[in-house]
This record gives sequence, C-alpha cells and structure tokens, in this order.
Amino acid sequence: MKNFLILFLFTFYFLLFTPASAWAATLSLSPASGTFNKSCPLTLNVVLDTTGADTDGTDAIVIYDASRFTINSINTQSKVYPDYPGNNVDEAAGKITISGLASVTQAFSGKGTLATLNVTVKDTAPAGTTQIKFDFDPNDKTKTTDSNVVQRGTVSDVLNSVVDGSYTIGTGTCGALASPSPGTGTIATPTPRGGTVSTPSAQPKTIPKTIDDAVGGETGTVELTAAVAIVGGILVILGILGLALL
Repeated sequence: MKNFLILFLFTFYFLLFTPASAWAATLSLSPASGTFNKSCPLTLNVVLDTTGADTDGTDAIVIYDASRFTINSINTQSKVYPDYPGNNVDEAAGKITISGLASVTQAFSGKGTLATLNVTVKDTAPAGTTQIKFDFDPNDKTKTTDSNVVQRGTVSDVLNSVVDGSYTIGTGTCGALASPSPGTGTIATPTPRGGTVSTPSAQPKTIPKTIDDAVGGETGTVELTAAVAIVGGILVILGILGLALL
C-alpha cells in the first residue's frame, strides 16, 4: 500500500510539474517520398501525433514549390479536430495554412490525420527533386507564425519535430494515351472494287462494294457461269432435233 501511494504521488507530481517541452508532438507528411510524373495527382496526408499531450489546436504551415505543384483542395472532413477556421492556400507564396481547433469540452490526444492535401504535379514542372516542408522553428517556442501544437489549457507549444517530404518529379506524363503496339489493327483505305479491314484477331476480309458483289460474288464468275449454261442448252436442243430426224 505504501509503495502504491509513493508511485501515485510521483506520477501526480510528474504530470503537474513536467514542462510542456517534455511533450514531443510531431507533424509529418505521408507519403514522405516518391516519384510523380507531370500532370499526375498526388495525395498527401498531414499527420499529427501529440504523443500523449492533450491539445486545444494545431497550426500546420506547409511550404511548397508553386512552379511544380498545384494545390487543388484541403480536405479536413472527419479529421482530428471538429473545427478548421483557418485553412488557406497562398499560391504566390507557395504556402499552405491549416488550422484546427478542438471543442471546448474535449481536447485531442493521439495520432491522426490533421488534413489531406489534394495536389497535382504541373505539366510544366521542372524535373528533379523538390521538397514540401513544414515552416517550423524548433529554437523559438514563442513564435506564433510557424507550425505549432498548443497544449490544452495553456499557450505552450508542444510541437517538437517535423518530418518533411522529398519528392522526385519524373520526365514522363500522366494519363497520356499509349502508342499502338506492333500488330494492332488499322483500317485500310478501300480499293475501287473492295476494301479490307485488318483486325488484331482476323485476316483481311473482302468487303462487297456493289449489290452484284454482295449477291453473286465476282462479276466475271457470274458471266462465265451464264455462258456455259446457254451453250449447254443449245447442245441439248440440237441433240433432240437430230434424234427426231432419224
């Protein structure tokens, strides 16, 4: 019982007198790296981890290269805070501001997505490596214009570290139509008497160009058949007459 009381008092005084700087809250980008081609979409999660601290709110200031990225939207629905009164994108400065506030009755403690950034790589983006990073000064806890995480019931900034993102802009394009591969069928120009259509899975087929072709096939074949029939009929008649004379 005595040992339990000592442990309880130690924990109480530790929580009561531990400075806010002991809470090591973090902000990070997820994914933190990757290769993305021009015109491709990129979804980035801004992740908050309070590491146990109860928080009243968080300001995340994110710096990006506006010549490479377009920020389409900041999604804060169903995220860690119920209210986001200060979201903004300053394209001229290449700066994103995300401000989340906890409710009066309930602080936020734990790890979760502060916001989701829907980004597009510009089709004119220079190839190479670029960073999307947090504006954060770890040496000045009184600074209010950078990223910060405010502890519940105080004005103390408990943000201790950030994880920036490093991304590579590829030389390819996103969503471009692929060139036809060898063997892909094409539509040939029709000939005067008939055209052909070549497909990947079938041999060229004769396309009838006239009603005669459609019904009887080639005109030369029809004419030859008719001539043979006429000559045969004449020979039959001559044979019958010859038999009658005999």
